[in-house]
Amino acid sequence: MVELEFIRSLPFELRNTVGRILLALLALLIIWLLRRLLTSLILLPLKRLVVERTATQADDMLISVAETPIRLLIVAGGVALAGQILSTDGATVRFVGNLSRTFVILAGFMFLYNGAGLIAASSMRLRYLTGIRLDEQLVPFVRTALKMILIALAVVVLLQEWDYDVSGLIAGLGLGGLAFSLAAQDTLANLFAFTTIVSDRPFMVGEYIVTPDVTGTVEHVGVRNVRIRQPDQAYVTIPNAKLTASAITNWSRLQKRWLNFHIGVAYGTTSDQMRKLVQRIREMLKAQEKVDPDSVVVLFTDFGDSSLNVLVRCYILESNWVKFHEHRQEINLNIMDIVADLGLSLASPRRSLYIENLSLMSDGQGARLRPASTPGHAQPLPLDETSSAQYPGASAGEAGNDSDGED
Repeated sequence: MVELEFIRSLPFELRNTVGRILLALLALLIIWLLRRLLTSLILLPLKRLVVERTATQADDMLISVAETPIRLLIVAGGVALAGQILSTDGATVRFVGNLSRTFVILAGFMFLYNGAGLIAASSMRLRYLTGIRLDEQLVPFVRTALKMILIALAVVVLLQEWDYDVSGLIAGLGLGGLAFSLAAQDTLANLFAFTTIVSDRPFMVGEYIVTPDVTGTVEHVGVRNVRIRQPDQAYVTIPNAKLTASAITNWSRLQKRWLNFHIGVAYGTTSDQMRKLVQRIREMLKAQEKVDPDSVVVLFTDFGDSSLNVLVRCYILESNWVKFHEHRQEINLNIMDIVADLGLSLASPRRSLYIENLSLMSDGQGARLRPASTPGHAQPLPLDETSSAQYPGASAGEAGNDSDGED
């Protein structure tokens, strides 16, 4: 009774203000306690409409994305209701209005934030929901970038809502970002190069590549660098930016390898023998299981310095380097058998030395060699015949120095 008398003794305006504050706090408390129940009541029709008609997990996750924003909207409604109950001076009304709109803004950005996490949870889900194809390694970077952009936008919008000038803040962030980008330009270049590697896929882990700087098998593709194991087992780390700026040959993505070489047959081979040789090599290649028959080319191309040259070209349907050379070895052995079976021989490089007829003359200082009295006909002589026994006073090396050309 004493407390009631004390309250009644207060001025009417003070009692009205205290009552409004208590009612506003009571309304906020009730809404805060019932926010889960109210959220469930609001989401229940949506669950029945969406979830029960479809069996995909994405629909359930969409409901979970909207749950937190709806709770914030309910809190915003409670704050607005408390502001209407208070409705005292203009400053309080503006404060309550700003606070209520803050919860609404937070609800909107929270929905987008959760939605970004849902959509960019994996490359398969991103492709299913948006149709955008993205490598799995890039998905975390895209998801983090989207969330950071949403957070930055939310901060700017909230500051503007509370009448703060954000132009100076944005300018300062721009200068800071410029300084950071200049200081970390190599890191950023490697990061963008990593996105290029992952999106374009010029190579993957386990593939054998050749670049101007390094050759070997890719063992790791990181955000900053790529690690390659060379054939000599040396472990090379090369920055992504440098690697993407180079020409890259990926030997692991070959579907077939090119066999291209010449064989030289010794002079003395007749035209009939050459026709048979070309025909049998062509038939042998087309009979090989791993040889593309449409790519076989076997032609007698030209007369070489010391051989009759036959061009052999074809594609071997084998990407593995070792197996390719095993097939190449088998083809080479078959060609040797064909040549031997036809009674032919493979030519080897040879050189003939031609010298003019020489005779001895004396000039009073000793004997020396001079051209014969009837020059005009060069005679080919084997090197072992130009000896001191045939030309007294001259060695084989001195006779070779008088030669006037090579074949």
